[in-house]
Amino acid sequence: MEYPRFQKFIICVAVFIGWGILYSFTRQINIYALAALCAAIIYLIFKIYNYTVFAPKEVRGIKSRDEKNEIKVLSANVFQDNTQYQRLLEQIKSADPDVIFLLETDDKWEAGVQQLEADYPHMLKAPLDNTYGLLFYSRFPLSDGKVNYLIKNDIPSIEAIIHLPSGVKVQLWGLHPEPPVPGESLYSTAKDKELMKIALKARDCELPILVFGDLNDVAWSYTTTLFSKVSDLLDVRKGRGFYSTFSAKHWFLRFPLDYIFCSAEFGLVQMRRLPYNGSDHYPIFTHLIFNKRLERVQDGPDADHEDIEEAKEILEKEVEKD
Repeated sequence: MEYPRFQKFIICVAVFIGWGILYSFTRQINIYALAALCAAIIYLIFKIYNYTVFAPKEVRGIKSRDEKNEIKVLSANVFQDNTQYQRLLEQIKSADPDVIFLLETDDKWEAGVQQLEADYPHMLKAPLDNTYGLLFYSRFPLSDGKVNYLIKNDIPSIEAIIHLPSGVKVQLWGLHPEPPVPGESLYSTAKDKELMKIALKARDCELPILVFGDLNDVAWSYTTTLFSKVSDLLDVRKGRGFYSTFSAKHWFLRFPLDYIFCSAEFGLVQMRRLPYNGSDHYPIFTHLIFNKRLERVQDGPDADHEDIEEAKEILEKEVEKD
């Protein structure tokens, strides 16, 4: 029920307006119901405010350019049964990213986008037919690149150090944790454990960091908030909008599930939700620039001792059997 908080906010506001119109005719209203409705509206505003254009930006916008320290990331959940390979390839060509992370990719998708290998020679691949396959392409060199199976042996993620043209090394994690889905997995334990595992790794990492992918969780959820605190990473969307990516096929049920988090050394040049390409997710394109001086002026949410202990407790939980 954390997912549709924006939708619930719209419904509550609509009911509030409807009651106001009714009151103008009848001069009667239930004051207790009105108070409860107002409390719900205030609570929902509190939850979603950081992801509106009215909130302060957590990652600063950068106008000056430094091409040797820039990195452009395109992340897309392609929807495994989607076969519009060329449509995605045209989007990639137009956006011209440095890094491409494709999710829900099987062997057919690997063959369908094979031409990417000419321009993106550095790759990590785990094509699977269980909707958790992934393909990762980079035009920049990688070191220590590997495909991990952090929680379950059929749910891959990627980990690598990417070398920017300036020589700066950036630690990358690309994720697609298992969500709670009726008929598949009724619990969020696996997702929560994977996020907390990366959060604690990021906290101890001394390199600049990027974490991206389909995290199968909304921005304002308790787990995502805890991830941001523990990892000490910044959410590019804060102060800029929801950038809701799922579902691309239902405008009234659309949630921000695809993310990019960065450490405080990065500023934002541009972030865009790309057009529909046949998938049930919209792709996300993010153009960042590394600037060490930003670390002194950008702050994310701080984790206290209780937050760290809670993250560790989540890691100790047993993953429920499906």
